[in-house]
Amino acid sequence: MGVWVALCAGAALGALAAGAAWYGVCRVQRGAFAAALTALWAATGGQAREDGAVSGGRAFSNRFAWLRMGARARRLAELAAAAQEQVDSLRRERDVLVEILQRMTTGVVYLDAHGQVRLINHAAERMFRRPAAQCVGAEHWAAIGHYTLCTMVDRALLFGEPWQGELQLRDDLRVMAHVVPLTLDASPHPLARHALVLVNDVSQWHRLERMRSDFVANVSHELKTPITAIRGFVETLLEGDVDPEAEQEFLRVILDEAVRMEALVADLLTLSKLEAEDARVQLEPVPLAEVVQSALVRVQGEAARRGLAVRAEGVEGITVWADEGQLLQVLLNLLTNAIHYTPAGGEVRVYAERLVDRVKVHVVDTGIGIAPEHLPRIFERFYRVDKDRSRLTGGTGLGLAIVKHIVSLHGGEVGVASEPGKGSDFWFTLAALDPA
Repeated sequence: MGVWVALCAGAALGALAAGAAWYGVCRVQRGAFAAALTALWAATGGQAREDGAVSGGRAFSNRFAWLRMGARARRLAELAAAAQEQVDSLRRERDVLVEILQRMTTGVVYLDAHGQVRLINHAAERMFRRPAAQCVGAEHWAAIGHYTLCTMVDRALLFGEPWQGELQLRDDLRVMAHVVPLTLDASPHPLARHALVLVNDVSQWHRLERMRSDFVANVSHELKTPITAIRGFVETLLEGDVDPEAEQEFLRVILDEAVRMEALVADLLTLSKLEAEDARVQLEPVPLAEVVQSALVRVQGEAARRGLAVRAEGVEGITVWADEGQLLQVLLNLLTNAIHYTPAGGEVRVYAERLVDRVKVHVVDTGIGIAPEHLPRIFERFYRVDKDRSRLTGGTGLGLAIVKHIVSLHGGEVGVASEPGKGSDFWFTLAALDPA
């Protein structure tokens, strides 16, 4: 039935168009044209009565009005569908922008003309240590709570003055803050200003800058000491009137200080390469026992001169995923350190324990040990527990820092357990290729 009605409507509209064209060309009288349309309506099953041209024209006019209402309804439906699609598109765009805003590492706070918080993202929540539920709708003095920053927000809202500067929000948090005044076209009050607060955490930058400054100062100090010694002894020798025995002693000191400077420069170059952004390790299967044995052979002479026993146990049959050369350097640094701080008659031992998918390698000595207050900083560059003893043994203060960087590049961890007078246990972990 619906198909038939549609066909009838189509036929009627076609006939109307044809009739109108014919009327325009031949100037047929209006009554005759209405009668023709009435006949068309009757032929398509209409209920028009055969009571003349006027009655037929009225019936067709009613039918045509119905068709026009249907067309308008369809048009309204199309417009509604298009509007809904646009609303859905805008909603999707809004969701994307909100997600981006919440994922940003920059803290963002939006305030209206009354200084009330209307939007705050996750980064700002963490920096100001207040959840959005407490901030949204609250005055900025209550939500932000920092005197300088809130004062700059007030100036932006009242006078339209932008501002930027560094602030110490907490002892452990320093930020670069920007306050941006906004004048929104959609605001009912054209002179009313809103404000946007952008906050970036720069604490890490300051820590790195402080480390760089300390590093330069330490390097300068470490180089100044041997240079001063060398210069003093050379000047004494140049003045003459030095007996042969003293001259030999001076020359030995100069040689020792030159060797120390050479070791310091070598360690600095090694550390610089390890800290470079493009630092790489050539990982491959490495038999742990072979590298440990190679390290023991190299330190055996120094250990014997100091009256120490050096041995390894529990390292056979273990294969690690490592750079063989760098693994050897880690073991040499730890063994040398243990030998230097262990009195005669003591022992230095290397052993390994298997974890689930890793190997934990220990270098244990029976030396003087380390006080608890020094343990957290023991792997820092140029940090020494006993500075005088370190200089006497030729240490540069960089050995343990190099160990930490190499192990980190391998994806492992380093640590130490020690008690004064009971020795130390330095350990590091590596990936195992034959998990237990």
